[in-house]
Amino acid sequence: MGQQFKTIYFPATGNGNKKRRNLTVAFGESDSVIYSTVRNMTSLELRQALGHECYESLSDAAAADQRPVSSYCLNRLRNVVREPHSTLYRAEPKKAAANIDAIQATFRGGMQEPLHSWYPYLEGYSPQFVEGVLRQYAPNAHSILEPFAGVGTTPLTAAGMGIKTFYCELNPLLQYLIETKIGILSLDQRRREAVADRLLEVCGNFPSLLKNADRDFEIHCSYFDTFGKSRFFDNDVFEELLRARGMIDVLQCSEPYVARLLEWAVLSSLLPCSRLIRRGDVRFKNGKELLKPREEFVPSVQHRMSQMILDIQKIETISEIPECLSFNARKMGAIPSVEADALVTSPPYLNGTNYFRNTKVELWFMRVLHTDRDLRAFRDDAVTAGINDVSLKQKTRFRTPAIETLVRKIESNAYDSRIPKMVADYFDDMGQVFEATNHHLKRGARVVIDIGDSRYNGVHVPTDALLADLLEDLGYSALDSVELRRRCSRNGDPLRQVLLVFEKRRASRVRECKGAKYGIWSTKWEAFKRELPHQRQPYAKRNWGHARHSICSYQGKLKPSLAYFLVDTFLPQQGRVLDPFAGVGTIPFEAALRGGQSWSFDISPAALAISRAKLSDADSDGCMAVIREIETAIHGHNGNRSEIAKASEIKFNKPLPDYFHPKTMREILAARSFFRERHARTEAEAMVFACLLHILHGNRPYALSRRSHPITPFAPTGPSEYRPLIPRLTEKVERTLAATLPEDFRPGSVLDQDVTEWWPAEVDKLDAIITSPPFFDSTRFYLANWMRLWFCGWEAGDFKVRPKEYIDERQKQNFEVYKPFFRQARERLKPDGVLVLHLGKSRKCNMSEYLKLVARRWFRAVDAFEESVEHCESHGIADKGTVKSHQFLVLQ
Repeated sequence: MGQQFKTIYFPATGNGNKKRRNLTVAFGESDSVIYSTVRNMTSLELRQALGHECYESLSDAAAADQRPVSSYCLNRLRNVVREPHSTLYRAEPKKAAANIDAIQATFRGGMQEPLHSWYPYLEGYSPQFVEGVLRQYAPNAHSILEPFAGVGTTPLTAAGMGIKTFYCELNPLLQYLIETKIGILSLDQRRREAVADRLLEVCGNFPSLLKNADRDFEIHCSYFDTFGKSRFFDNDVFEELLRARGMIDVLQCSEPYVARLLEWAVLSSLLPCSRLIRRGDVRFKNGKELLKPREEFVPSVQHRMSQMILDIQKIETISEIPECLSFNARKMGAIPSVEADALVTSPPYLNGTNYFRNTKVELWFMRVLHTDRDLRAFRDDAVTAGINDVSLKQKTRFRTPAIETLVRKIESNAYDSRIPKMVADYFDDMGQVFEATNHHLKRGARVVIDIGDSRYNGVHVPTDALLADLLEDLGYSALDSVELRRRCSRNGDPLRQVLLVFEKRRASRVRECKGAKYGIWSTKWEAFKRELPHQRQPYAKRNWGHARHSICSYQGKLKPSLAYFLVDTFLPQQGRVLDPFAGVGTIPFEAALRGGQSWSFDISPAALAISRAKLSDADSDGCMAVIREIETAIHGHNGNRSEIAKASEIKFNKPLPDYFHPKTMREILAARSFFRERHARTEAEAMVFACLLHILHGNRPYALSRRSHPITPFAPTGPSEYRPLIPRLTEKVERTLAATLPEDFRPGSVLDQDVTEWWPAEVDKLDAIITSPPFFDSTRFYLANWMRLWFCGWEAGDFKVRPKEYIDERQKQNFEVYKPFFRQARERLKPDGVLVLHLGKSRKCNMSEYLKLVARRWFRAVDAFEESVEHCESHGIADKGTVKSHQFLVLQ
């Protein structure tokens, strides 16, 4: 066996020793039987076996026996285990119930399992625990539900057993870990080996790849916006993290599985390489802890990638793919029932742990946290489990007499008024979760819950018994209650971990469809279909609407008048709307003009720049100041051959420099460098930047290029003449600002956001989502806007890899790429909110029918309407793609 170790923790005592103590006991070959017994025992059980509840008492006893403390403990444990009448501590591991080993109810139980140890989630349990629970309590289950999935142990273990699983998880870090595990486990052996081989290559070259990667500006800014003056990393590590983020983003475009594993390795290295430490909660290291050398970032990431490579070769492909129903378990009630046979979960314990604060560094690196308000938004959505989760909102729906009595008792003893409210809110939140999950379970379904109790101010909180009361009220019968482990609180009070088992008594009420017409928008929608007002004068004019719609030409832009009528139909006055495929912001801008609160998502830097200008409230003085700075930058810019050479590598239609007079090209390069450093963060910079994108090319005197098309830069024609940048830019900005905005105009939020990734917390309680996803096999936005993307920072290599992350390319493989979009749309809409999709139909693809199938897990199709567009003008572009009609899909 070799030498094995077991650590025993002792609580702080009241005699001035305020620190907890721990003792590690070593077991040799001759004590293998002793170790096999005690390895599964908790510190509480071991202290009881030793007969000493505090370290001081143990130390005194060892001194009296003239032995070192560890030798005394080992000798005492030998005697206890070998006592002939001992029933608590046998040579065999203690079993909580058939098929369930007590140690497996903890994260330690699965440490040797592939994938399980990649990210240490101490609040979790092992795969063997899930297997034992399912075999004992739900042996015939064909589908299960897990509302608190954590790192995915339940859904992935069940999937390995051939059981269909539906799950929820609110923490974006844990969502990411689950999705990555599912992705790797769903690959066949050949593809997994290819991923492992490529990861090995990245691992070996990681130092040089990191050195040559671009620093990510976004997380650099969000760090200080979120954490202020707190310094979690030394400067060299922080620099490496910024480069790692940029490296992962580029790799994601072409090798998504390898990129996700690399990001996982980085996420697992963040705390070990920081000034922080995990001791229950995450905190700054103290003086003694700072003396120990921290892990170096590059070797740490390489070590974790090496472990992944070994594990990937051990796993087997799963046939059942777990499906995420909802991030927030409390919002599952709005989703059509999945008719699950069982529910297996371990909810948050009422122990004060703040699960989001403990993962804040990882969430920052993942671009989930943008400001210091984002963590608060997560805590508001999470089950109240810690004192910092307590909100002012009153929650009184789920209060049994036992809960009321307990809360009053804690109130009389609490040193902090938030403690009794935390306890009351916890059970209210848990009641909401199980109410939401109720209609997803069949009658007779088994509900298995792993839960622990708590103590506050000396008052015992019997969480298992109080949850049992709540579930009884919701229509469940208790079948079993099994003590899994005995634990203790920080001050030494005894606690326990319990397995609760219930059976659902009543069938859920089926939610009937109310018919084809929903909401206050029904009348307007019927009128829209009859009249098609956007095809009538004056709305049919090309230049109809506010002048800012023309701030920059853009192929594929939605017709402003159509956006106007969709907003007017589906968005209440001053309502909240999201366009997750916003492009240049036509729909959000129409909402902003009528006082609506709008959010726009896109990942094209050109589209984002134009939307930000359109939805901002930039003023003339600020814009002119930016132009003067650009003029200074032009005068101070010393163009070099390398810049021209890099630009010449971009050869769509013609090499990029062929479009401009050499002197004009130098000025454009200077302006490009200016904005690459500034990133157009202010409203004035965004406005000037968007106007400059517009005048880059065209067929009129304002354009900086030789004669070319104003929407797509076709090959240039005509003479090459010097066209100075500053006068043309000034004239364009002045003309744009001359078109005043209405008094009730409300600037919108424009976010660089992949719609298939986690949406920012601020985007919530939406009245409507109105959007036009890229049409299938139609305009390739990156090709139509290649010159503007270059000005935004793309180089020749970017055009080979970055388009692969665009949804118009990804949907060609499978429309299931839209699943994360529909899932989050369901959660972020109000209960009566509406999702409206403007789609394209071609000979190759009926988008409405495909997306209706993908969306049905979360939405009912209210209506589908089709409009012919063969009569539409071409704007001088002969090939508009294969789209012959537009579709309107309305979901609720």
